[in-house]
Amino acid sequence: MKFSCQPLLAALFLAGSGSMLPALAQEFVEIPGEKEFSGIMIVRPLQPSEATSRGLDSFEQRRLAESAQRSLAGLRVRNYFPEVDEYLVEVPQGETENSLARRLMATGAFQYVHPDWTVYPIACPNDTLFTSQWHHNANRMESCSAWDIETGSPTIVVAICDTGVRTTHQDLQLHRREAYNVTSGLWETQGGAIADINGHGTNCTGSAAGNGNNSIGVSGVGWNLGHRMMRVTDSSTGSASISNLTTAARVAADAGDRVASVSYSGVDSASVNTTGTYVRSRNALLVWAAGNSNVSLAGNRNDDVIVVGASDQNDLRASFSNYGSLVDLVAPGVSIYTSSNGGDGAYAAVSGTSFACPITAGLCGLIWSRNPTLTPAQVESILRSSCEDLGTAGVDDTFGYGRINSYLALLATPGTGGPDVTPPPVPSALVATPAANSVSLSWGASSVPDLAGYRVYRSTTSGSGYVEVTTALLTTTTFVNSGLTAGTTYYYVVRAQDTTGNISGNSNQASATPFAPNVPVLLFSDGFESGNFIAGGWVAQNANATLSTAARFAGSWGARLARNTWIEKSRSTAGFASVELRWTRRTFGLDAGELSYAEWWNGTAWVLVETTNVTAWGSRAVTLPAAAANKANFKFRIRNVANLTTEWTDLDEVQLWGTP
Repeated sequence: MKFSCQPLLAALFLAGSGSMLPALAQEFVEIPGEKEFSGIMIVRPLQPSEATSRGLDSFEQRRLAESAQRSLAGLRVRNYFPEVDEYLVEVPQGETENSLARRLMATGAFQYVHPDWTVYPIACPNDTLFTSQWHHNANRMESCSAWDIETGSPTIVVAICDTGVRTTHQDLQLHRREAYNVTSGLWETQGGAIADINGHGTNCTGSAAGNGNNSIGVSGVGWNLGHRMMRVTDSSTGSASISNLTTAARVAADAGDRVASVSYSGVDSASVNTTGTYVRSRNALLVWAAGNSNVSLAGNRNDDVIVVGASDQNDLRASFSNYGSLVDLVAPGVSIYTSSNGGDGAYAAVSGTSFACPITAGLCGLIWSRNPTLTPAQVESILRSSCEDLGTAGVDDTFGYGRINSYLALLATPGTGGPDVTPPPVPSALVATPAANSVSLSWGASSVPDLAGYRVYRSTTSGSGYVEVTTALLTTTTFVNSGLTAGTTYYYVVRAQDTTGNISGNSNQASATPFAPNVPVLLFSDGFESGNFIAGGWVAQNANATLSTAARFAGSWGARLARNTWIEKSRSTAGFASVELRWTRRTFGLDAGELSYAEWWNGTAWVLVETTNVTAWGSRAVTLPAAAANKANFKFRIRNVANLTTEWTDLDEVQLWGTP
């Protein structure tokens, strides 16, 4: 089957401000037989932790949460998954998947909106059968040496989220756990159908946990592991929805299974990583196939999903295998001899990242069998550190960390007095501050006695594509990234490293847009064309502050401040030597002593910029005092003071400029 990388929608926040602009929505495109529209969308409201990391205060977060619920109230909700705060909603009549995604993301109230794709198993057609399983050889995964250490514990269960399983196959009898049918929501003992309706699931089960040392057939990587089928589809084509696949992984983790293996397309859907995070919270791992379209997958391999590409018999990347910065590592995936649904004693040689995935999942099960006390992060660290480096030295976008090796992984798995595989805590509170052709970073320390330092990673794409910009470990919690292009937004994360070489996960992402030296920079601009104070990051005192087409100076909308009210905007001026405020205003109906005020906050009091009661539109541009410059907590407001709702200030075309 084919596989391609589909860009995800995201909300891009303006650096250093509480405001937010919707990302330009890229079109979702169907690929027949790989990713097809289902008429259902997966929708996740903006999460509090992400909103906080992007500078939104509690008022803005509350308003966005209310906006999300209003939007959802106008849609038909098929299902809600509280454990990951995701909704399945129907695409309304008269709309498309793309128009609905654009409409919802434009509110700024959602983390992501994407199709609940109908996806397919990603196996290639069967090749000529091999007489042996080459991937277990001593010059590849060294499985026999690994099995001298560990063959798998039946209490460690690998869940195969797939098309079902041939329960009577002679090599899948040992340690099979009760299966589950996601479509019906029924366990096997409740009548849930779990027979393999496509054949793919039986292939994958044998790759991970086919029974070994039983004088018949094949051996899975963890041939004494427990294994469970999570049937995700009732279609003979094997097609399943993304939400069924992620539900299967979460149900398996809730049941206590330590690994969920998914050999389907769609790994680049945002909801997959959300489920990966949930699965880790249940002390388990989500392993997902990279896909077979020979395309590069952009993303962050340090997310919460282990994405597996395929290698061949010569330790080259399989010609079909996807690659790129989203892929963690590779495993054998060409002519893998495994159990087949063709009969109780049937076997076949199959190819695809579909089989590299359960092979890797089986190895995760072996590591956990060796030491059940390990955390998911520790198992992943062992898996990565024990890979055999292929291609360009070090981590690369062809093989990731390299090709897995069972023997080396088990040697690296600590028992009593074993090696330290615990990564240091994630650095916290990363802040990025723009400057002239540079960005200054600061973050909270990762407090462990064996801390070696920090590494800084940068991307020009939010949430993915990070490349290290530090040439050596930093021993401080600050870093200046210089030589940057003015006007380009850069995204950063920081990781901590200990003296053993263990590396933490990513810090929160911080972004900044450097500017050209001595050239005025537009720090903030709002013509109120969104028709929404929240979209501009404004705080309104009360309901007397509204947006109205009758209040416009230019465009379609303006702000009207009636009676006693104000609107306030916060924007850091750090890094700027002077600040200029520009705005256009008029008043209506103000009596003597009633005025419109423009003010800025000096940290202890509001400082007057202008008072007026002019009734004609007029534009002002005022260079503020030096104390307003280089100020992290700078804010300004426009205020109307009157006693009637028919007495107001109209406001439009507000801008804040800074000169470095």
